[in-house]
Amino acid sequence: MDPISEELLMALAGGAAGSAGQQIWQSLRGLVRRDRTAGGEPPQRSLEDVLTLLEQRPEDAERARELAAALRRRAEQDAVFAAALARWQQENERAHRTSGIASFEVSGGSQHSVVQVQNVHGGITLT
Repeated sequence: MDPISEELLMALAGGAAGSAGQQIWQSLRGLVRRDRTAGGEPPQRSLEDVLTLLEQRPEDAERARELAAALRRRAEQDAVFAAALARWQQENERAHRTSGIASFEVSGGSQHSVVQVQNVHGGITLT
């Protein structure tokens, strides 16, 4: 399973991308709730607690890291949860590509100008 981006979790928890982002976040919350009621062994802090903490402070990168790690650990322990989380990621990727949530990473080499745009009508001139 690919790791879930902490930046994406923060954006979703903060209500990014309007109703589409909120629906994605609520679907993750539903997945976590179903997992809790599935009778899995309770961790030190439940996934739902970690999710709620990020929702309360969506700008907190540490809480986003904690949620991403907790989701990964739970997926490693439970194949059914892992499959459901993978489906959530696939659906999320499709929805976030069409809703405007974007995450870009520029690394390696030396970049002098990096431009990130969406829906350009006309030209772009860099000087």
